[in-house]
Amino acid sequence: FDERMRKYGFRVTPQRRVIIKAIWDNGEHATLEDILTDVHKHAPSISPATVYRTLELFIERNLVVATQLGTQTVYEIASDHPHHHLHCRNCGLDQRVELDQFRAMIDDIDQDFHFLVESEHMVLTGLCAHCREALGK
Repeated sequence: FDERMRKYGFRVTPQRRVIIKAIWDNGEHATLEDILTDVHKHAPSISPATVYRTLELFIERNLVVATQLGTQTVYEIASDHPHHHLHCRNCGLDQRVELDQFRAMIDDIDQDFHFLVESEHMVLTGLCAHCREALGK
């Protein structure tokens, strides 16, 4: 974590180390509640305000990605290999999709709208095959 934080231009502090580890330990979709619980478990003196400010800084400098997943925001460590997600709005299934599978769509948007997509982490919400079949869609 120290090396990665330095790479993204951060001073490494004990608080930042605990916060980044909490995000990592909670996997690809850590909620704010997950992060706060983990941070409090390992360093009860770190206030929620410090966690919020640090998350915003991590996001601003592209160390962490925040994504709206359903009704909540989830956080994950920014990947060196951009990827996206297919999220089932019915059962919550989350399927990771590599960037190459989105490349044609992103290129079409650039060509048709002259809009450069910079997001390296998109979530498409819909219905998985099981839920689609069960709902007759």
